[in-house]
Amino acid sequence: MFGRNKTKGKRGEPLPENYDGLPDSGRPAGLCPRCEKQSSFDYVQSLPLTFDGRYIIGHGEPNMPTYHERSTVLICRNCNQGVAVLEEQWTGEHRSIEGKGSGTISWKGFHWWPLAGASSHKAIPASISAAFNEAVLSLSANCPRAAAVMARRTLEAIAVDKGEVNGTLAQRLSNLSSKGQLHPTLADWAKEVRLIGNNGAHFDPINDVSLDDARQLVDFIRELAKFLYVLPYELKERRAPKQ
Repeated sequence: MFGRNKTKGKRGEPLPENYDGLPDSGRPAGLCPRCEKQSSFDYVQSLPLTFDGRYIIGHGEPNMPTYHERSTVLICRNCNQGVAVLEEQWTGEHRSIEGKGSGTISWKGFHWWPLAGASSHKAIPASISAAFNEAVLSLSANCPRAAAVMARRTLEAIAVDKGEVNGTLAQRLSNLSSKGQLHPTLADWAKEVRLIGNNGAHFDPINDVSLDDARQLVDFIRELAKFLYVLPYELKERRAPKQ
C-alpha cells in the first residue's frame, strides 16, 4: 500500500524498540503525534520545499535543482494515519546548507504535523487545551520563551478552572495546595512554571529560558492536566454502569 518501505534506520540498521523520539525518514519509528503511541512508520513520499540554487547536470535530460529541505509523509502502523514531517538534509554531522562537513547524506525532521504532545482529551476544558497547545506549538518552533509564557498561562487557566480567580498566581497556587488539590511535588513544579514563565515574559539576559527549561515545563503541564482531568475522567468512565 502506497509503496511502503520496510522500517529501517539510517544505513539500513534495525531500529531500537524503545526509541522515543519523533519519526522521520531517516529513523521511521518513535512516538506517533496522532495516537501518542510508540510505533513504527511506513514511508510514503517526499516533496522538495527549499532549493539551494544548485543543479544536477543531466546528460540529455533537464537539469534537476537540488534542495536542502523537504516535506515527507509517513504512515503510523498503529493508527494507520498520516504524519507530515519537515526535514532538512545533513552531510555527516552538519546541516548541508552550511556547506561544510563530509560523510553520509541523511534527512532529519525538525517539525511535525499534527503537533506532538498537543492536548485534545475531552476531559480537559477547551480554554486550558487552547493555551497548552500554543505552548506546544511554540516549543515545536524552537521558541522557548514563548513556550514558557504559554505554559504559565495554561497554569493560570487551570487555577481559574479550579475556582481560584483572585490574587496573584502564586497566591492561587498556594490556595490550591492548601485545599489538597495540588500534591506538594506538583505544587513545587507549578512554582517553577510560574517563575520560568515570568523569565520568558520579561527581558533578563542572566535568567533566560532554554529549550530544556521550556520542554520540562510543557511536559509538567501535560502530566498535571492528566492528573487533574484525564485520570479522574477515566476512573469515572470505568466505574460507570455498562450498557
